[in-house]
Amino acid sequence: MHRFYFESFYEDSEYIEFSKNISHQIINVLRMKNGDSIEVFNGKGLSGVAQINVITDIVSSEIISKKDVFESSLKIDVYQSIIKNSKLELIIEKLVELGISSFTPVITERSQKKDIISLSENKINRLKKISIESAEQSGKFFIPEIRSKERFVDLFKERKLYNPIIFYESIDGAIGLNKINFDSYNNSTMSIFIGPVGGFSKNEINLSKNSGAKIVNIGETVLKSDTAAIVSCALIRYLIENNLS
Repeated sequence: MHRFYFESFYEDSEYIEFSKNISHQIINVLRMKNGDSIEVFNGKGLSGVAQINVITDIVSSEIISKKDVFESSLKIDVYQSIIKNSKLELIIEKLVELGISSFTPVITERSQKKDIISLSENKINRLKKISIESAEQSGKFFIPEIRSKERFVDLFKERKLYNPIIFYESIDGAIGLNKINFDSYNNSTMSIFIGPVGGFSKNEINLSKNSGAKIVNIGETVLKSDTAAIVSCALIRYLIENNLS
């Protein structure tokens, strides 16, 4: 069954009228017709089945059933150092599949100036669109919050972070992921930081360590930033949800 995100889908919704763009996709791309069923979800845990009952330039559908889906008790907030926009798009697509709660692009000491400048609000909006498409395609019911870019220093000095973990490429001064006792993390929020090309600076590591963050290494292999984001989130979710730490 084809899935569509509809932000204004509520518990008391009886009908849905899709936008022109989605209507075009339903009519001209998917070739759907009156009586066909589709799945709709609002990105916040409400899902339903709707039946198409009007096809003109705008598609309308009647809600047949609804169900509430509960979010994982483990919430993962990802703070990704800014890298090339195309890499960020891949990261968003895969992290949505892994069920993260939020994504924040972070300006670090080693972030490239051209990448920071190119990550405009329009590009942030594109990341939001990609997160919706990924949720539609992967069967997810929750869409993570995609935030505007922030500075690494400001996050640690001015904002409360939940259980921050810094993934660091150097073994010196870092602990193995398997050395962390994750028993108390299952019903909490974790803030995961992924470094840029070249990694976090010593100043950033010291600042985060002094703020109570855990500095973690996942092995001797040095991963690219986009790979590290996907691998770290997958490992943490697997370890915690399977009580393997």
